[in-house]
Amino acid sequence: MKPLTVGDCLSPCVVRVLEEERPGHKRMTGQPLFAVFRECIDEGNFCGLATGQDVLQHPEWIFADLVGHRALLSIPPNKDVLYALEFMERHEVDALAVLELQRFIGAVTRQSIQEMLLRREQELLSESRQLKEMLEIEHRQTLCWAEKLAELHEASRRLLSVLAHSSVESGLLQTGIEALASLLECRYGAIGILDDSGQLRHFIYTGISAEQARAIGRLPEGKGLLGIVIRENISVRLEDMALDPRRIGFPAHHPPMKSLLAVPIAQRGHVYGRLYLSDRTDGRAFSERDEEIAFSFAHSLSLVLDNAREMEELKRTQQRLDYIAHYDILTDLPNRVLFMDRIKQAILHAHRNNGSVAVLFLDLDNFKMVNDTQGHTFGDSLLKKVAQRIKSCLREDDTAARLGGDEFIVMLPNISDVLDAAKVADKILEGFAEPLMIDQHKIFVGVSIGISIYPVNSQDTEGLLADADTAMYHAKKLGKNNYQYFTPAMNSSARNYMKLEKHLRRALEQSEFVLYYQPQIAIDTGRIIGMEALIRWMNPELGLIPPDDFIPVAEETGLIVPISAWVLKAACTQARSWQQQGWPVRVAVNLSSRQFHQVQHQRHPQHPLLEAIQEALEETGLPPDLLELEITEGTLMHQLETAMQLLNVLKRKGIRLSLDDFGTGYSSLSYLKQFPLDTLKIDKSFINDISTDPNDRAIVAAITVMAQQLKLEVVAEGVETEAQLEFLRELRCHSVQGYYFSKPLPADQVPFFLQGRLAPS
Repeated sequence: MKPLTVGDCLSPCVVRVLEEERPGHKRMTGQPLFAVFRECIDEGNFCGLATGQDVLQHPEWIFADLVGHRALLSIPPNKDVLYALEFMERHEVDALAVLELQRFIGAVTRQSIQEMLLRREQELLSESRQLKEMLEIEHRQTLCWAEKLAELHEASRRLLSVLAHSSVESGLLQTGIEALASLLECRYGAIGILDDSGQLRHFIYTGISAEQARAIGRLPEGKGLLGIVIRENISVRLEDMALDPRRIGFPAHHPPMKSLLAVPIAQRGHVYGRLYLSDRTDGRAFSERDEEIAFSFAHSLSLVLDNAREMEELKRTQQRLDYIAHYDILTDLPNRVLFMDRIKQAILHAHRNNGSVAVLFLDLDNFKMVNDTQGHTFGDSLLKKVAQRIKSCLREDDTAARLGGDEFIVMLPNISDVLDAAKVADKILEGFAEPLMIDQHKIFVGVSIGISIYPVNSQDTEGLLADADTAMYHAKKLGKNNYQYFTPAMNSSARNYMKLEKHLRRALEQSEFVLYYQPQIAIDTGRIIGMEALIRWMNPELGLIPPDDFIPVAEETGLIVPISAWVLKAACTQARSWQQQGWPVRVAVNLSSRQFHQVQHQRHPQHPLLEAIQEALEETGLPPDLLELEITEGTLMHQLETAMQLLNVLKRKGIRLSLDDFGTGYSSLSYLKQFPLDTLKIDKSFINDISTDPNDRAIVAAITVMAQQLKLEVVAEGVETEAQLEFLRELRCHSVQGYYFSKPLPADQVPFFLQGRLAPS
């Protein structure tokens, strides 16, 4: 009998109606379905199904309104009825339109399917009765066979009854193999079920006593005939196993077996195991009919196992989706969703018990620079190590989460004193005092931490997070790698920071930046030897903003890279213009650390900084010897090997190199002699008091003498008095810059200054 399809189960209770009709006059006998059509009920466009329940709920609606609010669900007539039932269950409907080539041919309902299944069952029962009557008439042994067949059907029915479960019980397998062996009158039988690795997970047998099994001592290894059944997914039926060359001998103490019937337990190409039977009690060989019965039982068992596998895969998928929804994939820490749930619970508990909850907002210092210089893979490894280090500093009840990027957050429930949060913050800072090992590299990471307390600072989760975030920014402004508690005064500072950042992001495209130039004067001749380009920001709303206010923001946000590129090109353009006017004066441009340590893209042969410099020189036509690049000690020392390579390339191009703010950074003399530098700039902090402070005089004198011995020119910054100038002249310092000669000038005022200090070429 062919399998039931949707087309076999069409409901007879379908009434065709037009979409503009109202159901008030329609007959409501039974459980009617209304097939709604547009224009014509026979050849018009099918719009959907309306149920009697729809009509009862909205008797005054037209049929177009009854079906218009739901999706049009349909199924082809050749689909299996089990698929239709699963489809209805999944979409929570009791009826489906049946369409063939987009043409409505009827509808199928749960009831129509059940009625057809009952009719089919009645037909099967009727056929069984007829067969039984025929068998009873033919012979008594046939009746015995039918009874045993019923036993197998019962075993199969029990197998199919566990389709909703995800595992197979050994007792069920035992009942099944015993019923099958009894039906086919065999002495021995067994079922072997494999695990995912191909090893036996279940081995259920009949016909061998427990004592014999202990004497045998081991399970089948699958090297002989039974292994072929599994490996090749085929059945084996032999009258005498001893005559088959594929047979491998039985282990010692195994009862001798002659005939064999073995079939695979498989579904959709996946072999779950095999069952075998041996030695009929009447001595006859296994027949094709025996093989069909064994296959039928194996098929029932394969359905159970296939369903179990699907259930397990569904369970694993659900667990994975649940994990993704609540945890950060990179660090395995809770994500924002799970963190917010936990902190809400902690606040509710604290509210009931008059307790406190602390929130620590953590941001890694200079992580963006590490990501830019070392690459994202290295950055991801660093974030994993950071997550582990943070967790190691917390109690079991504390929660550490990753919000995204390099931002982490810690929740401390049930703190007895606000100082408890400081103790944890101190422990975290101490933990990060030790380097992190990544790819055989020691990486030191600083952490800025902001702390907020419930209920002192805020009464809700969003407020606590915002306050902790504000306190974290305050910690960064105070020098990073520290922690700060939130105070109301910080709100104003945070708002100012965000306002500055918002305007800064538009400053380049709005052409709000301008360059000023401060002259560098040769002490012995009084002539101008260079102009240092200094950026200024004039915002229409905020006014003139000093570099000390916006440069740190640009560094943190990464905007310093495009800003620095603009400064480089604008300064080269201006220097070329002065050269064309007859004033060939060198221009000095500061390089940012981020610009210097950008990651080189695999598709580009050059470092991004070299590309930017080459582009600026070529577009403006400025000779390389009229460009000087100023680099701080910290920039050079961050990555010595990369820094050395870049400096050597720049030097070969004829560009002058200057070490800026010398004495305020690393001041490593062992590396200083290796860099191809032209100039050393003494920071103004040492120049300010050289006329009154013996220590500053000694430092400046030492730097100057050392630079002269290394054949480096010395530029003293911040010269403002005659006494400072005279002291530097006595040291034979090469050049100076500062307010004594000129404050930074706009570009249009520079030619007037040049006329008195530099003769035309």
